[in-house]
Amino acid sequence: MVWQLCIQYANGTERVVRSFKNRESALRLVDALYVIKGYPLHFAYVVRLSQAA
Repeated sequence: MVWQLCIQYANGTERVVRSFKNRESALRLVDALYVIKGYPLHFAYVVRLSQAA
């Protein structure tokens, strides 16, 4: 399975940042981003299964 780390903006658009083979690796990166950059108000990090899988 391929997992994608996406940024979901407040207006509903999304952008794929990076792809992972392991879901746990993607979630660890999200945790690290929140630690480094804090919790943004205008977008969210989303981990989901790739649409092209």
